[in-house]
Amino acid sequence: MGIVLKQTLSNTIVSYAGLIVGYINIVILYPTYFSITEFGLVSLLMSISFVYSQISAFGISNTVLKYFPVFKSEDKRHNGFISWILLLMSAGFVVITLLYIIFKPAIDASFVENSPIFLEYFYWIIPLSLFQLVFNVFESLARSIHKTVLSTALRELIFRLLTTLGIILVAMKFLSFDQFVIYFVLIHGLIFVVLFGQIVFSKEFKLFSNVNLFKRDKLKEVINYGLFTLISISSYYIALNLDRIMLGSMVGLEIVGIYQIYIFVGTVIVFPYRALGRIAVPIIADCWKKNDTEKIKMMYKKTSLMLFIISGLIYTGILVNEHNLLALLKKPEFAGTFPIFIIIGLSFLIDSTGGINSDILTTSEKYRVDTLFNVLFLIANVILNFIFIPWFGGIGAAVATTLSFVIFNITKWYYIKHRFNMQPFDSKYIIVILILGVSLTIGYLLPIIENVFLDLTYRSIIVAGVYLTLTISLKISEDINEKFYKVLARVGIKK
Repeated sequence: MGIVLKQTLSNTIVSYAGLIVGYINIVILYPTYFSITEFGLVSLLMSISFVYSQISAFGISNTVLKYFPVFKSEDKRHNGFISWILLLMSAGFVVITLLYIIFKPAIDASFVENSPIFLEYFYWIIPLSLFQLVFNVFESLARSIHKTVLSTALRELIFRLLTTLGIILVAMKFLSFDQFVIYFVLIHGLIFVVLFGQIVFSKEFKLFSNVNLFKRDKLKEVINYGLFTLISISSYYIALNLDRIMLGSMVGLEIVGIYQIYIFVGTVIVFPYRALGRIAVPIIADCWKKNDTEKIKMMYKKTSLMLFIISGLIYTGILVNEHNLLALLKKPEFAGTFPIFIIIGLSFLIDSTGGINSDILTTSEKYRVDTLFNVLFLIANVILNFIFIPWFGGIGAAVATTLSFVIFNITKWYYIKHRFNMQPFDSKYIIVILILGVSLTIGYLLPIIENVFLDLTYRSIIVAGVYLTLTISLKISEDINEKFYKVLARVGIKK
């Protein structure tokens, strides 16, 4: 088994473990031991610091991955490339921090009416953003030398376990909420220190070599690529966090907390796509290199359908367990808020069904077009949130996000269809929608068992059984049927 395959397997296991811990934290522990307003504040701090660190990064993370092989050298100084990267990172952070402080009055004015508590934690955004920034950059350095397991474990699992510990300390009255916020910032610093240690002990980098070693003729190219990446990738990820920031400014922290919980519950819907993306990108890139467009077309068609089926099953399972989810959350504030999840979950389903459309674009010669779509996504998100949040609050943010994803995916679908003559949709999607409807109806008609965990288990098994039986018997997806019968064969059941 090659190093890439081994690390992919390890990263997948760690990511799933982290997802489970994250669910325990957000669905059970936070609602039990924190007020919704307190959790909303933590969520707002994370969203703002994420945007802050993304802009400060100046596209450096992707620049490292692209240009490190170009500057790599045996003496580990790498022609001064790492020193220049750290210099650019520092400059970017200093500039954004100065702007953050200069515009403090305007930021305060945006939050003082609906989220005044945030103003007390204004300056904690700075170290939190710094720790996120340096972790992201050093994670890219680790990835450039094919050491990905520790950084994934730190981000996806260890950080969440440390968060669990912090919540338990609050529950045991060892920490106040103010102290928890400080603890939350410090554990971001801790995981960076551990990652930094790995980089140092790897002896693959001399981090502070002479910057004059850097080939100045390449500087413009590196900066231009960083700007391009900043606009392209940051636009997408900033758009994903703006709804919570705008909710905090325009509505209040309580709805931010509720919205964040539904967002996290919904992330499981797109998890299959994220797992697939790690595998699909190098295959698609190789196909473009060989000009094998027929294989890309086949992958696009098969993976989009498969993702729609799998993500649709997860979405259906959450919908029919609405009462169980609300029972686990144990907060009266969640009463009547489930429509937020229905809408936001639909946005995740739409994005997952879009499948590998972004991967097709970013690995093709038309990769710059993907930047245009990401910027369009950000603009649509901002405009639609400004329209819908004042009218409908959390539901408005969910509607704005879903409409943004619709625009985002339709424009990419249209471009790929007309530029590359590829499109994944056919009549099978209508059949899957009908299966979704039948499974939902059965799930809603099932009697409720008083015990939450028993009800969740039996309801999920029956709905999944109906969904998969119809999907397999109607032969919707060759890949799913093939996997299903292989599993049966392994347990001794013949087709």
